[in-house]
Amino acid sequence: MRILRIACGIAVLLTSLHLVHGLHHFLIHADGMNRLALWAGASLGAIVIVLAFTGGILLLSRRG
Repeated sequence: MRILRIACGIAVLLTSLHLVHGLHHFLIHADGMNRLALWAGASLGAIVIVLAFTGGILLLSRRG
């Protein structure tokens, strides 16, 4: 069970890094987008990234 928790934690952290990369491309290539929609999408993406990263850290740090 511990190996599975570690593997899942690493997978979630890698997914978080991939989401950061996707958010970066979203912000760079959103030229003709409405500013409100742009910042709403970027804010929602940042919240998802923070929560996913926190979940990955909790999976790796949990004992037992």
